[in-house]
Amino acid sequence: MALFPEENDFLSLFECEPMLLDNTSKELPFYYNRATYQFSNGEEDFIVTLSPSYGEVKIQVTQRASNRLLSLLDLKRVDKFEITADKKDHSSVLLTVVNEDSQKMIEIDFKPYFKQIFKEHFTR
Repeated sequence: MALFPEENDFLSLFECEPMLLDNTSKELPFYYNRATYQFSNGEEDFIVTLSPSYGEVKIQVTQRASNRLLSLLDLKRVDKFEITADKKDHSSVLLTVVNEDSQKMIEIDFKPYFKQIFKEHFTR
């Protein structure tokens, strides 16, 4: 089972309400829904789509001034989603993907500017 923060943690991190795939059922827990957050840090625009129960994370980053795509990260098996910083002037996350013989860690800064660091470690 993938480890993801609670819905309120994402509201604080992304500073916006999500668009939910299933917004008709008030009884469907956030963990089993698909949530899309659209926000900006002033320099870059972000679209973050989360499906916690499937461990899916998609992060699209475009440059605000030119609408040029800077990054597209589309992960299907995120084991752990950690919020490492959630402050007014700095926000970041750490995504962990565990495979049979390796562990991938993706560090992403949303504020003050977008930064992505990808590291792979062998576990055998």
